[in-house]
Amino acid sequence: MPRIVLYDLSVLPTTFDFACTAVMAKTLGYEEVRFIVDKPMAIWKYPAETGWKRWANILVPMCRLADLSFSVGCTHAAQGDVLGYSTGNVVDVYKKTGRIEKLKAPKLEENGYVTITMRSSFRNKWRDSNVQEWQKVIKYLDEKGERIVILEDAEHQPMHLDYRMALYSSAKMNLSVGNGPMVLCWLSEAPYLSFQLPKGTEKEYANLVKQWENMNFPVGSQLPWRNKLQEIVWGPDDSEVIIQKYEEVIDSGITVGV
Repeated sequence: MPRIVLYDLSVLPTTFDFACTAVMAKTLGYEEVRFIVDKPMAIWKYPAETGWKRWANILVPMCRLADLSFSVGCTHAAQGDVLGYSTGNVVDVYKKTGRIEKLKAPKLEENGYVTITMRSSFRNKWRDSNVQEWQKVIKYLDEKGERIVILEDAEHQPMHLDYRMALYSSAKMNLSVGNGPMVLCWLSEAPYLSFQLPKGTEKEYANLVKQWENMNFPVGSQLPWRNKLQEIVWGPDDSEVIIQKYEEVIDSGITVGV
């Protein structure tokens, strides 16, 4: 019998956070993820219709990127284990095992470009990319002669996950505010600079900081398996911050895969 991880869609999110579950499962020797669907999908964050689309567009192909099979079950009595879905959970697994099985990274023939993922949430608008600041970054990169690929994080027009992963994996650098699709970079060898300091009201800021603390990955943390072209920048997505960090990393002479 294959070792199975249970993922209950009535209580667990259909977001990019599932990448954490998938990577932990592969690292710990599981072979299959079974999605439990015998209760209505959770709607505390978004409508069930949105959740099912996310399941099809993110969770199912994520299993393939992690080299896991998947099945759909209709009973909570199914045999299997439940894992977490936070960055802190993956860090805990890394500390115990000394390794993680990173997501597969399909490559494109084209490379040497810079991606910018523009996040636009239908729930928490204060987590969106600062469009005006990113336009300044685009202008700066264009004047440097960089090839720029703009990726949308749009709910109504999702990108095929394998293609998104391939774009990130073949890029010279990937830039974005944190979480969401950036988890694909965090859990692979794809280069990234993700800007993580939350924006918004004082209450929203405090709540998100508390959330990071609760998952044992507080503000200022870095992923222990990261390579030299991977960094979480605990600062806002202001153009000055982005450009300064980009120059610091790119001017270091490090290239992808080193």
